[in-house]
Amino acid sequence: MPTAFIDLAALRYNLAQLRQLLRPGPAVMAMVKADAYGHGAGPVALALMRCGVTWFGVATPTEALALRKAGVTGNILVLMPVYRDAAALLEQEIALTISDKRSLTALLEQRRPGQRARVHLEVDTGMGRLGLPPEGAVRLAEQLARTPDVMLEGLFTHFACADEPDRSFTDGQIARFQQALSELKRRGLTVPLTHAANSAGVLAYPEAHFDLVRPGIALYGYHPSPLTKPLSPDLKPVMTLSAPVIFVKRIKAGQSISYGATWRAPHDATIATVRLGYADGYPRALSNRAQVRLHGTLCPVVGRVCMDQLMVEVGALEVNIGDRVTLFGPEGPTAEELAQLAGTIPYELLTRIGERVERSYAE
Repeated sequence: MPTAFIDLAALRYNLAQLRQLLRPGPAVMAMVKADAYGHGAGPVALALMRCGVTWFGVATPTEALALRKAGVTGNILVLMPVYRDAAALLEQEIALTISDKRSLTALLEQRRPGQRARVHLEVDTGMGRLGLPPEGAVRLAEQLARTPDVMLEGLFTHFACADEPDRSFTDGQIARFQQALSELKRRGLTVPLTHAANSAGVLAYPEAHFDLVRPGIALYGYHPSPLTKPLSPDLKPVMTLSAPVIFVKRIKAGQSISYGATWRAPHDATIATVRLGYADGYPRALSNRAQVRLHGTLCPVVGRVCMDQLMVEVGALEVNIGDRVTLFGPEGPTAEELAQLAGTIPYELLTRIGERVERSYAE
């Protein structure tokens, strides 16, 4: 069956590389949302716990509760406002995001009597997605400080352009975030944890490391953009995606392959059908464009990628049923290379790898 091989040694290596960039003090909040970017949130978080990571970031209540069920005992923050399931999250000592007064009201209405909530207040410094502008966040922080059994544990923002060459937008975001922190201090409010830096922020903006950093894609072996590559040692891709050959045949010159007959053999050829398709997360946009690795040799994907299979022209290779084809991995092609071909980013390619693909872990 299709398999995503997860190299936990590479994960640990990437964590170590990122930690070397931090000044003394900041801790890592590992982003394990979207099933750890397709790598499997439970096993990944447990591996990172063994390396001393104590904070984990997720997007949804379901993701947070799944981490607890998997045995993750560290701090977990849900990075979106929660409008349901707050009581269950608080019971599991999961920290929640407050984005505005409505999310605070929802929390207060949902929690059970006696439940104490740890919350992180989001400041919108330019992302334009969630949170309040600095002045509004300061006012809400004052309200939180007066709210019984609610602890304002953190204040955070999110960068929109930290992976872009023009630093001015991110510099402005940092300045606005620091403005909010200064105003809170002036009003006598202390927030234990502040955080802003995503992977690009970790790599390119040391002044924004604050108390926590939130690396995501970099943990899994990819840079947020080509611009950040010179800023750190090489990262190691953690996932290798492979699938078995399930059919092999010879075809004559001129014979077509797959839907739409978009590829015709320029000569007699051997075609291997691979048990993986776009329903498993392999982009249809890679039809007639990508290559796979078979017996160490790069072979072209021919014809349109189907829902459950794709076809490969294998040249003179001797291929048998069950032989493994590597779709992407550290030896290439990489997820970054395929994402460029498909007109997307590694984040999307990794998180699209579906449930039909088995995850296999090695220390």
